[in-house]
Amino acid sequence: MKKSFLLILFLCSFLSANYEIIENENLFLVKTHNTSFKENLLNLKDEINFQGFTIVYELNLAKATNEVAQILEKKGILKEGINLGICKSSFTLQMVEENFHNINYCPLAISIYEKDNKNFISYKFYKPFKKDDQIANKINETLKNLIIKSVE
Repeated sequence: MKKSFLLILFLCSFLSANYEIIENENLFLVKTHNTSFKENLLNLKDEINFQGFTIVYELNLAKATNEVAQILEKKGILKEGINLGICKSSFTLQMVEENFHNINYCPLAISIYEKDNKNFISYKFYKPFKKDDQIANKINETLKNLIIKSVE
């Protein structure tokens, strides 16, 4: 009986998530555990491509800000930090069909970064331009799903 209980407890320990979701009104953030920055970046890029999105740009903001900090004789903030701009033509069409001003959303952005040996993946919540616009909710859900699927 004790062996069965310990076996079940041991197996359940592997079922726990390797990430933590942190949200507020402006930011969706996933803090990952037991995965490296490079592993998170690779998994995220794979999921973005799998879902049919194109990576339009990749900005290494940690490198850029750390270089500026060094010139200003300050300490760099991030060990690693990349912003990915992503786009999908069919998704952009849905955005623009709802409201042509939604073109300003494209490309969508996801950030992945490391500070103090802690890794994060996040995006800023998109807000509707007009009261009845619904695409912002769809954008937020799509980005949330991309991130969660990449860490599972």
